[in-house]
Amino acid sequence: MLSPLPVFLAHRDSFLTAISALLVIVSSWATCWSVLGDGCLPESNMFGILVACVSGKLLGMVLGLVKIPPLIGMIAAGIIFRNVPGIKIAEGIDANWSSVLRTGAFVILLLRAGLGLKLDVLKKNKMLVTCLSVLPCVIEVIAVACVAVLALKLPWNWAFLLGFVIAGVSPAVVIPSMLALISRGYGTRVGVPTLVMAAATADNAFTITGFSVALNFVFPDEAASVVMLVLKGPLEVIIGGLAGVLFGYILSYIPPKSTHQTSIQFLILVLVGFTCVFGLKRATFSGAGVLAALVMSTVAAQKWQNKAEISGYLQLLWLIGETLLFTLVGAQVQLDLLNFEIVGYGLVCLCVGVLLRCGVAYLSVLFSDLNIKEKLFVCASWTPKATVQAAIGSIALDRVRESDPVDPDSELYGVTVLCIAVLAIIVTSPPGAALISLLGPRLLDHQPQEIVPIKDGESSDDHASSVAEQKETSDNV
Repeated sequence: MLSPLPVFLAHRDSFLTAISALLVIVSSWATCWSVLGDGCLPESNMFGILVACVSGKLLGMVLGLVKIPPLIGMIAAGIIFRNVPGIKIAEGIDANWSSVLRTGAFVILLLRAGLGLKLDVLKKNKMLVTCLSVLPCVIEVIAVACVAVLALKLPWNWAFLLGFVIAGVSPAVVIPSMLALISRGYGTRVGVPTLVMAAATADNAFTITGFSVALNFVFPDEAASVVMLVLKGPLEVIIGGLAGVLFGYILSYIPPKSTHQTSIQFLILVLVGFTCVFGLKRATFSGAGVLAALVMSTVAAQKWQNKAEISGYLQLLWLIGETLLFTLVGAQVQLDLLNFEIVGYGLVCLCVGVLLRCGVAYLSVLFSDLNIKEKLFVCASWTPKATVQAAIGSIALDRVRESDPVDPDSELYGVTVLCIAVLAIIVTSPPGAALISLLGPRLLDHQPQEIVPIKDGESSDDHASSVAEQKETSDNV
């Protein structure tokens, strides 16, 4: 008879990891139940959030084993628990709780994106990065808006809102893929992966700012004139930029060096980021809050010598944030409100937008120092969509449902925007990630890297980031 001991020893780490995860899940629910009582029992708000998110994380881990982005599993779990009869536990999730949790996760993403934005790369290739981050986005927004008006019969303000929702490229897919290529020595001739990461982050900033302007036209202040609506967009950019620079400059010099400096900096960064986003949203300048959080982390990181450690803390926090964000976004999708027309025309919008985006991306780098293979790789890197779509796809629907009474037409428009955002994630994220992984070694130059051993307790992602930073430092020298 086969003894279980050899099996356990052979897979000891996997067993212990599974036991640790189970202990965290059970203790989390037990703690919530101890405090809230019946508020954590089945059919309650907290129970729905916990079960949906845990299931999303597990399904994402399973899909990750077969090289499918885990966020697909998280979104799928949310959709399942919202729509499958008998297990509709996500139906009991409070809309306000869901909105706050998703916004909080989005703040973590903004702070991570800001830390990853390299100002030296932006300065050195400012025209190239600007063209690559702005032109493809603008053309895709216009194309999607036109198709949405003609095919989906959306009003122009909702059509442009949809365009900005699905236009952003996904840093959650692009950045890890680029770090993996750098660690393997690909694209180091002119720093193509670094260029793509910088442009992707700038693309996200531009997309989110454009979305905020479009949102003002979808939900205008009744007392505001058209001129004020037009000026509010640039005003939010100015307010967000100034607030971000001010807070970032302050954070770059505090606290003084001490044993707990990194922990305190991380805590202040997160709390001020939350204050910017939620505070300016309450002041009706939601776009300014988003930009302020992004700029703040970018400015502060320029002076921080321990940026990698703070980034590691944010990465740990993002493990929770991404589960909340993607699972709760999936839980917003109501399949009974969908029809083949929305799905079909949504795919048309996506195809037209992505094709034009890739074409304009190629034109944006046409006169650069990149060779033709590197230009084609940049085009392939500009296809995956996930993070921005998950973060802002449901904001318009949330705003509609917060109004009293709820306008049925606006609710349908909001559901359409959300469903096409989810469709964009499902259709473009796995193929986009696969394209980058397959085409990178074939289209980029290769210089063998010095083998750097993985330190004890260091994950593969952290190791890739460390190697990438070492490579960048040596190139600058």
